[in-house]
Amino acid sequence: MSVNIPQIKLYGYPTSPFVLKTGCHLKYKQLPFEFVPVNPVTREQIRFSNQKQVPVLSIGDEWKNDSSPIGIWLDERFPEKPLLGRDDSEKDTILSIDNWVSVQLLPARFRAALHWDNSWDAIRNGWLLASAMNNSIPIPWHLRATWPWLVKRAGFLHRMVNKLDLEEPLWDMHERLADELTGHLSGGPFLGGMPTPSLADLSAYPIIIFSHLMGLHGRNVYLERPEIVAWCRQVQAHLPDNPLLVPDEYLKRPVFS
Repeated sequence: MSVNIPQIKLYGYPTSPFVLKTGCHLKYKQLPFEFVPVNPVTREQIRFSNQKQVPVLSIGDEWKNDSSPIGIWLDERFPEKPLLGRDDSEKDTILSIDNWVSVQLLPARFRAALHWDNSWDAIRNGWLLASAMNNSIPIPWHLRATWPWLVKRAGFLHRMVNKLDLEEPLWDMHERLADELTGHLSGGPFLGGMPTPSLADLSAYPIIIFSHLMGLHGRNVYLERPEIVAWCRQVQAHLPDNPLLVPDEYLKRPVFS
């Protein structure tokens, strides 16, 4: 680790899209960091922060929570390879798209875990995610076995998903959001028409690519769009081969290169 960079620790769950966002921000900036898995039952690892939600990021003796504010903080502390563009206009565009990711794209992806379109796929996916969690920090077997149903009952997920228009059919919602994501490219190569990856790209990318890389079951509408696959390739070119926070053996499909 460079003597000029204080110790950086990312606390969270390896399967959380919010934590994955922060991991991608760090990896894009090529900042060395330690990933500290958090026990989802006791959350003892983040007790120092008095927080119940992840991610929590510490830099030396300072810490922050919430993935988007963490990304802004990283840009302030480490301005090389900026996440927020070159001027205030670009910053506003990037933050607007990042907000769309947080309030639309990400909750829509969670919706499938709560409102099962295919029960067998949802159960198998829950078990895969529980296995990845258990690899990072041991989880009692009975919790792993019931993980899909525990997630289905998670209050914070329901609060996020219930802000969506739940009268819109699930797959219509994903088709619409795929259209909107393509529109946000604005001619590309990156979201907002930016020439380099930004906070928005590195927030959306792990949400889109996670289920593909982990071999989760079910349809991924987004990767049916050639424009989105091309964008995935552009973003991945700026990240390590494994852009996630799980060991390589959990990647069941290759990244788009």
